Amino acid sequence: MVDIIGTIIHLVIAGIIGGIFVWLAAKALGAPRASYWHGILTVVSAIIVTDIISFLVTSLGFAVGWITTIIEVIIILLLIKHFFGVGWIKAIVIAILAVVILIIVIFVLALVGVAFAVAYLKGLFPGVPGA
Repeated sequence: MVDIIGTIIHLVIAGIIGGIFVWLAAKALGAPRASYWHGILTVVSAIIVTDIISFLVTSLGFAVGWITTIIEVIIILLLIKHFFGVGWIKAIVIAILAVVILIIVIFVLALVGVAFAVAYLKGLFPGVPGA
C-alpha cells in the first residue's frame, strides 16, 4: 500500500514539474495542442509506459540496456507526437528543448542558492570584507 501511495505521489509531482518543461518547449515551437495539461499527460504517460517496459524486459531475462533505452526514447517521442499533434522532427526538438530548459532552470536555481549562501556566510563572519 505504501508503494502505491509513493508511486502516485511521484507521478503527481513529476507530472506537475516535468510537465512545465515539456509544455514550455512545445509552446516555444508552436505545437498545435501545446497546453500544460498535455505536458502533464506526456510526462506521466512516459513514466508509466517506460516503467512497464523496463519491468517486462527485466522479467523476461533480457539484459540489453541500450535496446531498452532506444525503445523507451521512441515511446517518449510517440507520446509527444500524440499529445502535441506534431511530427517526428518537432517531437525530437521538443524533447531536446525541454531538457535544455530544465538544465537552464537548474543552473539559475543553483546560482540563486549560491548567492543566498554567500550572503548568509558574510553575515556569519563579521571580519570578512564587504560584510
